[in-house]
Amino acid sequence: MNLASAQVIGAGLAAIGIGVSAAGVGNVFASFLEGALRNPSAADGQQGRLFIGFAAAELLGLIAFAVAMMILYAPPADESVEVVAVEAAAVDAPAAMEAPEAAPAE
Repeated sequence: MNLASAQVIGAGLAAIGIGVSAAGVGNVFASFLEGALRNPSAADGQQGRLFIGFAAAELLGLIAFAVAMMILYAPPADESVEVVAVEAAAVDAPAAMEAPEAAPAE
């Protein structure tokens, strides 16, 4: 599997959160409407909680969308930095691995 297809599959899986967010917003408003129809006098006191639930559900959807876009459009990691670090360690390794000079025997 190449990188492009893995990115598209990952973005599609991350985008599932957008649909779940839409279902959450629908659930919040449905519950509020059901409660308001059962007890109309208490509906005004619950309106603040309605907006908090709406904002929380929408935030999760926006985060899922942002993750999906980052998966699709973020550049791949630059591996040259790791290669340079490994090469520098390989250059320094022989000097560090040398055996200490033995003291002359008397």
